[in-house]
Amino acid sequence: MRFDALMKIDVEAKEGKEKLQSSFSALRRLVLFRGIEAPTKNVENRTKFRGQLWKLMTGVLFTENEDPVDEYLKEIKKGKATVKTADGRTSYQAIRDDSFRTMKGATLFDVTVEEPKLIRVLNSYVHRANKPYNQGMNSILCPFLVCMNELDAFHCFYHLLEKMTPTYSMTYKRKGIGTSKGFYLGARAACRLADKILREVDPELHESLMDSKTIRNNSEKITGNTPGKSQAEVFHQLYTFRHMQVFSLVARPLGEVIKLWDLFFALGMHMHVVAYVAQLMLIRHRLMERGAKINKILSQEAWPELNAREVTSLTTYLMPKLSDSLIEELKSHVTDRELCLRLVDWTPTTADMKFGSERRRTKSIGDSIMMLAALPESERPRSSHRARPPRYMRHRSTAATSLETA
Repeated sequence: MRFDALMKIDVEAKEGKEKLQSSFSALRRLVLFRGIEAPTKNVENRTKFRGQLWKLMTGVLFTENEDPVDEYLKEIKKGKATVKTADGRTSYQAIRDDSFRTMKGATLFDVTVEEPKLIRVLNSYVHRANKPYNQGMNSILCPFLVCMNELDAFHCFYHLLEKMTPTYSMTYKRKGIGTSKGFYLGARAACRLADKILREVDPELHESLMDSKTIRNNSEKITGNTPGKSQAEVFHQLYTFRHMQVFSLVARPLGEVIKLWDLFFALGMHMHVVAYVAQLMLIRHRLMERGAKINKILSQEAWPELNAREVTSLTTYLMPKLSDSLIEELKSHVTDRELCLRLVDWTPTTADMKFGSERRRTKSIGDSIMMLAALPESERPRSSHRARPPRYMRHRSTAATSLETA
């Protein structure tokens, strides 16, 4: 079916829904190669096609369950959600505390969505999922409320968090911190995957970012000099996590992020991790400049304006370049709790060792040299941006040779 014909389908009619379902592969090509126009500020001119497309790709359009209207009204009638959040507030109070500042500065959202709708949908989600409200859910709901009515937004939002990406709202026991709970398990696992992807597709940029002055200065503050903590973990805690938590909604403008979400729904929500790496690579020249202020470039306020077409092109270009095992982890982490638990355990490996790093990631200098000596010469990491290595690494070659011949 031609793209023009797809865009003219009557999405409200039964025959139209059947045509959408039978043309799923064509719809994916439509998203990837042609794209759908961004929704406008005028409520009357919102793209109905995108709303129906998202309902199809989230599985809501053809879900066989009770009447969707009655289902939503039943949750609304339950009143204020009393499930406690991590800080002891009721979920309803936490929602009210966040709702007024949701997507502040995103004019598209301010014009087309009313705050009461946001509160009702989030409160109803807490009732239905029987889970506490977590910060970030308000932002994730925004694109749905922009592109569809309140009823459809509720069902799509629920399916996204509970069916498509359930690990992103899971809690877990944080290693080595007693009974303390960690939140956003899937998002924290996605940080590790983003690190792996960047290491595979652009090792030079990865090394530069992980060994930047900002990361080294913050390492001790964040990790408390805890053994086993790596600078990569610090970087992703400072900059990556907020993107993983809300599926790229940190970027602006909102209209471009919505177009990027078309890609995520078409190919899988795991694509948002690759899209984040693509955004880093698009500003590579700034990040690799001598004396670059990483904190100023990657802060939420300074994050570069998003061009959905560029990011989509680079994201789809990078995917085939990833190893099969990494692609499998990417696809599985949105639903596999055990995989996520393994990923959030940031145990340093020999690949984490860099000659340019001033912070040791093993117990002693001798351990570092032995680990490096065991690697083939071609696989030994090198410093590309420091004039001289740290003092304890300057005689590495001699020490490594003596170990090999001992």
